[in-house]
Amino acid sequence: MGIRMKKTVLLVTDFYYEAKGREYFREDLLLGGLLRKQFNVCTTHIDDAAKLLDVVDVVLLRNTGPQSSHKKALAALRSRRGLVLYNDLLGKGDINGKGHLLELFMMGFPVIPTYSSKNEAVGKSDRFLLKPLDGADSCGVQVLSAHELVAADCQNMLIQPLVDFQYEVSFYFVGKEFQYALYAPNPHKRWELETYPATQEDITFAKRFVAWNSCRHGIQRVDACRTKDGQLLLMELEDYNPFLSLELLEESTRQKLVEALCSALEESLCCKQ
Repeated sequence: MGIRMKKTVLLVTDFYYEAKGREYFREDLLLGGLLRKQFNVCTTHIDDAAKLLDVVDVVLLRNTGPQSSHKKALAALRSRRGLVLYNDLLGKGDINGKGHLLELFMMGFPVIPTYSSKNEAVGKSDRFLLKPLDGADSCGVQVLSAHELVAADCQNMLIQPLVDFQYEVSFYFVGKEFQYALYAPNPHKRWELETYPATQEDITFAKRFVAWNSCRHGIQRVDACRTKDGQLLLMELEDYNPFLSLELLEESTRQKLVEALCSALEESLCCKQ
């Protein structure tokens, strides 16, 4: 029996991208080390990825920052025929900005109320959150009073009533399979995360959005808030390069995630063949 040759994964990242409460470079160094048990792993900056595509089998897009910051590099990857991308960039969530929140709300999904014009939003709350349609990592987000909203320029912005909630919670999936959940029990310390004991009802809530999405191969994170009356509402569907908080996970949970990711990468390679 012949020796199985390891496939090569190109882990695409940006070690210099800074985001509040998260150290992207540490997560990708850790993930790269864990993947080396099953794959050869090369690591590169998003802007240099196109130079290495001929010597790798699959491209794993990780912590590169918001897609709006490297549209040209991403377009080059999208246009490469026969390239296996993970995530596959076919999703309808944050890979395309914040527009999915309006679409899902209009379809009746449990989402924080979302409006595209201030005429629709006025009268719904005393305070509002404005989010740029192509924003990410809270860039450009504004909190306005109802009076300030009337005078604000809301072009290319989504408008949401400021929701009073108990906590934020995130559900992590590889493909369509739930892996784990984390939450911030203190709403004023959103990046002090702990393991969240998700109920079946919670997981069913999160799976609705993963099922709606058109991402076939990838990691997804469903970000939600628990309102004061106990309802879960979607805050964001992350289907480009969601931060995984790997360092916070118990060893067994982290191992389960890596095994699921390795299997998914192998599956995406098989789909190419």
